[in-house]
Amino acid sequence: MSQEIVKALTGPVETSFALLEKFIDSCPDDLWAEKKGGWPLWQQIYHAIGAIDFFIEVPGETPPAPLAPAGVGSLTEVAAEAVGKAEIKAALESAKGRVGKFLASLNDADLAKRNEPLFARAKFEMTLAGTVSMLSAHALYHIGSCDAALRDRGLPGVF
Repeated sequence: MSQEIVKALTGPVETSFALLEKFIDSCPDDLWAEKKGGWPLWQQIYHAIGAIDFFIEVPGETPPAPLAPAGVGSLTEVAAEAVGKAEIKAALESAKGRVGKFLASLNDADLAKRNEPLFARAKFEMTLAGTVSMLSAHALYHIGSCDAALRDRGLPGVF
């Protein structure tokens, strides 16, 4: 079956991952735990990465153990202390692998199907195409908040 549309959706996902990585690499250590937009910068990046395991299920894989309590990852509580850049970057690399496997498991016809694991977990109605698009858009939203924090400091943003 065709994967032309799946491959087209891969580009924005890869862009999102590249910007997340660029932010992790360029964020000064003294800004990493600063609150902007109500949440510490690192926590917004962690949330964007963690959303992947909430919204997708990779056939035959178990998501990794979380780096912080569930409320920290879901942005319902502010973390008591920051998780370091190295741990967040490792989580990003792991997530990239899972998303790659997820996308490779799809064909174009699958994209119109309901995301059954998400529906079973959260009763959230979304197609697989919607899921892929939403994850990219969601990551870009949080990168934008973090990018603004860099620019507020007079630093170049990641965009």
